[in-house]
Amino acid sequence: MSSGKGSTSSDKSDSEGDKDTNTQKMASAIEDLLHMEAIKFMDVHDRESNKAVLSSSFAIIVSNVITGMNLKEDNNDDMMQLMYFSLLIYMNEHLKLPKALTMAFGNDLEKHRDEMECGELISNYVTVLHNIFSSVKKEMKG
Repeated sequence: MSSGKGSTSSDKSDSEGDKDTNTQKMASAIEDLLHMEAIKFMDVHDRESNKAVLSSSFAIIVSNVITGMNLKEDNNDDMMQLMYFSLLIYMNEHLKLPKALTMAFGNDLEKHRDEMECGELISNYVTVLHNIFSSVKKEMKG
C-alpha cells in the first residue's frame, strides 16, 4: 500500500498511460473533425506545421451562434457550450443529419451523456474545437 508520499513506479506508468490514452483520444477527435471538415490545416500543403483552424463553414456557424447567445468571453463553460451547439448545427447543416435526429441526439446527450458511448466522443470533439477557437482568438488579439 502506498503511504501517499511520492509516487511509485506503477503510479508513474499509470499516469503516463493515462496521458497516452488521452493523447490518442484527442488525436482521434482531430482526425474525425478533419474528416467531417469542421477543421482544416491552415496550409493544406504543409501538414508539418500542424496548425489547425476552424473550417470556413464551421466558423460561420460559430459566428451565428455567438450572435444568438449572451456569452461571457472568459467563461470557459459558455465557450464549451458554444462549440457544442455549433457542432450540432454543423452536423445538421453540413453533414446532412436530419434536424429531428440531431435534436433527439442533442437531447439524449444532455440527459444521458455519462451513460452514452458517444458522450465521450462529443466531449473530445468539443474540447478540440474549443482549443482551436481559443488559440485563434489569442493570435488575433496578440
